Amino acid sequence: MNGGAKPSLEEVIMSKETKTQRKAEEDPELDKKRAEDEEEDEDEEEEGAEGESDDEDEAEEEDEEEDEEDDEEEDEKEDEHAKHQGQDAAAHGDDEDPSWWTPHVVLAVLVLIGVLGFFGMFNKPLGFLAAKPQGGAAHTETAAAQPATPATPATPPRPTAPAQQQPPREMFGAKHFLVMYKGGMRAPANVTRTKEEAKARAEEALKKVKDGAKFETVVGEYSDEPNAGARGGDLGLFPKGAMVGPFQEAVEKLKVNEISGLVETPFGYHVILRTK
Repeated sequence: MNGGAKPSLEEVIMSKETKTQRKAEEDPELDKKRAEDEEEDEDEEEEGAEGESDDEDEAEEEDEEEDEEDDEEEDEKEDEHAKHQGQDAAAHGDDEDPSWWTPHVVLAVLVLIGVLGFFGMFNKPLGFLAAKPQGGAAHTETAAAQPATPATPATPPRPTAPAQQQPPREMFGAKHFLVMYKGGMRAPANVTRTKEEAKARAEEALKKVKDGAKFETVVGEYSDEPNAGARGGDLGLFPKGAMVGPFQEAVEKLKVNEISGLVETPFGYHVILRTK
């Protein structure tokens, strides 16, 4: 090196390496001893690690054994609890009422009826039980159902013509006797005379009345009408038009207490005495 010039970086590095190399060559035994110490330290660390690993394994095995024992105890407790529950259920089942389901069914039916009634399912079948609305209520419901119409100005009521009263119907009163023939209207089976024979019999009865015989007596002797003799042939009062046409016309032509001639109708031959 020259005078006071500073060494370069490369020279410094090379100088350090040279010193180290020399030192290593001078102390080989020191390096050997250091290597042995390092190996011993590594062996101790490995043995310590293995010991710790063995301790951990033993602890884990102990924990597993404790867990298994706890599980077995819990299983035994659950089995005992289930056994007691089964015994209680069996005892309860023996004492249970066989008709326990009846209240539930009744409640379900009532609920069903209530729901159906709410939706109007019984309106038609039970409608006859409901009170019928009066005329005013029905009119109100009808009016409410109709659409609203605009109001119209009120008009004064118009006078109405008085209702025409129907004149009383003319009433008549009469007595008669009837001679029927076979085939006539409502002729009973015991009437076997012909129409000509019936007419001759009626003329015979009429002659007796005109000769002065009592009308009721002749009725009882000649009339074929049921119960005519008991009533004396009296028909009571009847309005105009109540009798068959020929009979009604004959009565209207008679005066009160006047006796008619023979009057033919579909029933046979009549003789009439007007009483009113």
